[in-house]
Amino acid sequence: MKNSPPLPAILLALSLLLSCVPPGRASAAPSPDVADIGGRRELFLDDYLIARKTGLELKLHEPTPREIVMVRDKPWEGSGSDFETVMRDGDVIRMYYVGAKLTTENGIRLDKPIVVHLCYAESKDGINWVRPELGLFEFEGSKKNNIVWMEKNLDNFTPFKDTNPDCPPDERYKALTGQWHKLYAMKSADGIHWTRLSE
Repeated sequence: MKNSPPLPAILLALSLLLSCVPPGRASAAPSPDVADIGGRRELFLDDYLIARKTGLELKLHEPTPREIVMVRDKPWEGSGSDFETVMRDGDVIRMYYVGAKLTTENGIRLDKPIVVHLCYAESKDGINWVRPELGLFEFEGSKKNNIVWMEKNLDNFTPFKDTNPDCPPDERYKALTGQWHKLYAMKSADGIHWTRLSE
């Protein structure tokens, strides 16, 4: 809605309202039934953390479409592009997604197997995205692309950063990926150069 307060401000106001202590109860010990959420933010999606509601209701607002931040128009991104994973990593926002040629120019579905390309993009603000030329995998005679992995019948790719301080440096980034009826793990030191965790 126009001129509505931003969502974080609404959530903050709601959390402050729900955390108010009635007069005379400020020194009372917390109930053992009260969930300790520490300093983390919570989305009030249900009544799990709400003891009572008086004159309030939970309302789910529909997302508002905004500007397009990326058009998947590179040849290696093909006619099918999905399985996006977006994550903040320090001051960089990373996006991983897969692309494949699923149809002919006439829209006829291609027979399997197909080669699927795992692609990478990054952003500082989540709006302006860059697809770096990584030079890792060849596509139609050129390595000028943002492909970080390619394989026949690749069906998904779900990466994450392992924050365990004891994690080996070459496994700082991990991912689950698979082919039809198979699932396997991958590792990377930098989130760009990937290998299978084990064969």
